[in-house]
Amino acid sequence: MTGVVPNIDQDRNRTVGRLLVGSGRRAGLPAIARPERIERPYERLGTHPDLVARLWDELGGALPEDCRYAVYGWPALVHPRSGVIFGFAQGTHTYGLRLPEALAEEAVRAGALRAIGYPDGSALEAARLGTGWILGRWLSQEPSWCQSAYDHADPPAGLGGGCREAGPD
Repeated sequence: MTGVVPNIDQDRNRTVGRLLVGSGRRAGLPAIARPERIERPYERLGTHPDLVARLWDELGGALPEDCRYAVYGWPALVHPRSGVIFGFAQGTHTYGLRLPEALAEEAVRAGALRAIGYPDGSALEAARLGTGWILGRWLSQEPSWCQSAYDHADPPAGLGGGCREAGPD
């Protein structure tokens, strides 16, 4: 699919997109890019390399297709057909997954977070990202949750965001 990228400009991505844009877009990067188009993506995306590896390699690595993208300069998992963002990582200890609602409740009971506080006194509440978002904690169930997030991000035909031709970088 050279030259084609998922269309992330859609309603289902509005709240998580605001978080990613509001956290500071990386200079010189397009809104969405494959990791191989970014020099040293594990170090350059403003996220601890261990978090990038957790999201892209450990959680996303078992998916049936490569969903690794940088979205607004942050590591993310994006469904290649629907364009739905279903995972992201930021900073030194934050990553999230968008799960089906019932599974999100189960994940919280298993230890996933609904909110995380930061040293500066601010906090990220998963509910502000939309329905079904949880914040990860390196739990053993997370790889299977990621598979469910991937499945949930691919709506029935005609409802997805689709793909578009990639513009120049």
